[in-house]
Order: sequence, then C-alpha cells, then structure tokens
Amino acid sequence: MDEAAPLPFDFLAELAPGPGLRLFDAYPDTRFFIKDAQGIYRYASRIMHLAHGFAGPEDVLGRTDHDFIPAYLADHYTRDDQRVLSGEEIWGRVEMVMRHPACPDWYVTSKIPLRGKDGRVVGLAGVSRDLQKAASIASPFVRFTPVIEHIRDHFASTVAVEDLARLAGMSVRGFQRHFKTAFQLTPTAYVRQFRLGKVCQLLVETDDTIATIALETGFSDHSHMIREFTRAMNTTPGAYRRRYRSE
Repeated sequence: MDEAAPLPFDFLAELAPGPGLRLFDAYPDTRFFIKDAQGIYRYASRIMHLAHGFAGPEDVLGRTDHDFIPAYLADHYTRDDQRVLSGEEIWGRVEMVMRHPACPDWYVTSKIPLRGKDGRVVGLAGVSRDLQKAASIASPFVRFTPVIEHIRDHFASTVAVEDLARLAGMSVRGFQRHFKTAFQLTPTAYVRQFRLGKVCQLLVETDDTIATIALETGFSDHSHMIREFTRAMNTTPGAYRRRYRSE
C-alpha cells in the first residue's frame, strides 16, 4: 500500500458545519463516516455518537474503532478498512454494528477509498444502514425484505434456498443470481455469515459452551461450527473467546 498522505482537514472542517455532510443526519437508520489512513475518525454523522453514548459528534473524532467498540467487532471493521485503504471497494457487507451501547444488530455497510489529487489513498468513507430498514426501503434490497426477515427469525434452523426463493417470488436460479448481485454473497454464504456473526457475539457475551452455541446458531454440531468458524476467522472459537473475553 502506498504511503498515505494526510486528509485535507481544512476541507473537511469547512464542509462539516454546512449542509453537505450533515445531510446524512436526516436519516436515523444511516451512519456516515470518514476515516484517515490510520483508521482515525475524521467525520461521523449524528447517529453514530448517539449510538455509542457520546455527548456530541466531536467525541467520536480522533478515535479509532478500538477506542469505543468491542474489540471482537472492531477487529472485523479494521480488517475491512485495510482492504479499502489498499484501493478496494466494499459494497453491501452484512455485519454487526452497535445499535446502542451493549446492543449489536445487523447492518449493511459499504466503504470506498478516498484519494488525494495525486491519486494516493488518503482515507476512506463509509455508510452503514440498518439491515431491515435498508431491505424495506432501498433498492436493490426491497425485493428481499421477506427473505431477510425470514433469515433473521429462522437462522438457527434449516434455511433452504428453495424456501427463500419462494418468499422472494422468484425461481431458485433467478433468486440466487439477483441475491448475489444485491449482497455480493450467495444466499447460502449470507446465512453462514449471519450465523458466524452470532457465534462471535455469543462467544464473547455469554458463558455458553461451544456445543450449545453451535445448536443456538444453526450448525449441525460443534465440529461443523468449529470448522466453519476456523476457516472464516483464522482462529478457533475457543481462542477467539479467550482473546476477547480477556479484553
């Protein structure tokens, strides 16, 4: 990755009080943010400081995710940030976000790199929307509203692609194609990611056994969950729990 130049703070300072970036405050389900190349927040919309219990948006500025977000979530965000800072764009990432302190929920996040006049990446901008509201309001998610609601309510049981396609009013082949276009994931991968996100939360926030968590999140048994988790997270569930519970 190229050496990053500092963000044009004078430019952002000029914009922040005006109507431009503050327009995002009109949407209570939408979080807009800008980070520099070190992952430090340089702009955060109003809903972000409210969600994290800060008195004002200025309390978010100058901080990184690890300063006020649980480490098991902040590490995920940081990994994605590094991809974006290397020049990649991320669209439609389904992930856990803190709705308010100690209450994570599902959001859909997109991030793009910000470049200086010389073309170098100097930071990133991102938008996160409440997944249910995004699905019920915004295209291309609108057609999948009953699908998303079904997955949220039944992810711990068998979720058949045929049933999801029927909820969307599509053929299985058409559903798989359109779903992947909207979410950048196949329906099966989406359900798996949804389950793994819940596993992360339960490992850190409860004392449930690995076997119990596997059953609570829809895996056939704890061996299956361990394989899937290790493949996705590059660590075992036990090591993940020890790391983040200790923090």
